[in-house]
Amino acid sequence: MSVHRRVQWRRDPDGTAYRTRRSFPAAPARSTVLLAGPGTVSVLDGDGRDDRLLARLTDRLVASGAQVLDCDMPARDPKSPVSEEDVRARADRLEQLVEGNQHLTRGPLTLVGFSLGGQALLRLLGSGAPRQADRVVLVGTVVDEDVFLASRVPSVELVYGSNDLVGYLVDDSDPSQKPAVFDPGVYGDWSARHVIGTPTPAVRVHVLDGLGHTLHPCGPGPSRDPLPALTSLVGVGP
Repeated sequence: MSVHRRVQWRRDPDGTAYRTRRSFPAAPARSTVLLAGPGTVSVLDGDGRDDRLLARLTDRLVASGAQVLDCDMPARDPKSPVSEEDVRARADRLEQLVEGNQHLTRGPLTLVGFSLGGQALLRLLGSGAPRQADRVVLVGTVVDEDVFLASRVPSVELVYGSNDLVGYLVDDSDPSQKPAVFDPGVYGDWSARHVIGTPTPAVRVHVLDGLGHTLHPCGPGPSRDPLPALTSLVGVGP
């Protein structure tokens, strides 16, 4: 399988330079996938664990006949809490990525976001850009409050690793308080109820056994390669 790649330089409004990339098959692409990585991934040529998963996913999607769009993201300290500015900066670059490749979009458009990338996609869709997406796949993205999708999106797939536990403090002023911990069987359902739009999208929750926040093996028990499931949810091939 041959994967062709084209990289272009763009600039943020403040002048910061970054790269966009289009990965595509030799034959005409049958669909387009916009890929937004988690907060640990900031550059296209990173070599961390999450970077390698995104690279494998890109190759799998291209082998299934899709072209994949992604870009450098603003670097951030993964040990610090996610800020509204982190989400906004990523959403702005993703919007430019969509607009800059409109003339190259082929077939159904699917948006795939991991963790912070998923939050950025929700912000983007809340603004109505792009006007329509055929499918949205959000990995490890917890939706705490109602999000109205101004873009027309018929289906949203929420994907979580079974060992991705989320803790909440009932009272932030009490440092001795132990957090209430929930598994994706609980917070996945409430996340699904918070995703709304007109018309209302079909929101489905998928829990992959033995995997953690960004779908790497985590905890005891059997685990599985997440790529076949992800590729199927994106809808571009087996």
